[in-house]
Amino acid sequence: MLGDCYFLSCLSVLAEYPKRIKRLFVQDKQNNYGVYAVKICKNGEWKEVVIDDYIPCHNGKPCFSKANGNELWVLLLEKAWAKLHGSYERIEAGFAENVLHDLTGAPTEVIETDDQNLFEKLKNSDKNKWVMAASAGSTEASKEVLEEIGLIGNHSYGLIDVIEFKDMYEDTI
Repeated sequence: MLGDCYFLSCLSVLAEYPKRIKRLFVQDKQNNYGVYAVKICKNGEWKEVVIDDYIPCHNGKPCFSKANGNELWVLLLEKAWAKLHGSYERIEAGFAENVLHDLTGAPTEVIETDDQNLFEKLKNSDKNKWVMAASAGSTEASKEVLEEIGLIGNHSYGLIDVIEFKDMYEDTI
C-alpha cells in the first residue's frame, strides 16, 4: 500500500547479515514498554529515533510492511524511517542509495547500467560483502522486456549474489 519498496529492498539485503540489523537498534531485546530506539545516520550524523510499537493497521493487519511471524523489526524500522522523514506518506518512493547510506553510515555509489565495467563492479561489491540494491525503471518499451525476465518496472530489488553463467545455447542459432 505504501510504495516504499526502495526501503524494504535495502532491509532485505541488510538482513543477509543479521548483525547489520541488530546494530540499528539501541537495545537488542524486546521490552515491556513497547518503546524502541533506532539509530539512523541522517546527513552524516547518527541520530536516535524513538518509536513505540503501535503500528498502523487496517482490518486488523499492518497497513504497510508485514511481519514474518511475530517479528517486529521490519515494522519498527519502517516506522522509524517514516518518523525521521515526517510521516509514512513522505517515504513513498525514494532511492535505495539514500537508505543504504542512512542505515549503514557507509558511502554509496550509483552504477548506471550503461557503465562498461558494470559486471566487474558488481562482482567486486559482492566479493567485499557490500550491500547492493537495484531498481528497474520503466518505459513502455522496457515494460515488456522487464516482464519477460520476471521484473516489475518502477520497482526496487535487493541484490544478494552476483554470479556468472554461460548460456548453453550460445553457440546455436
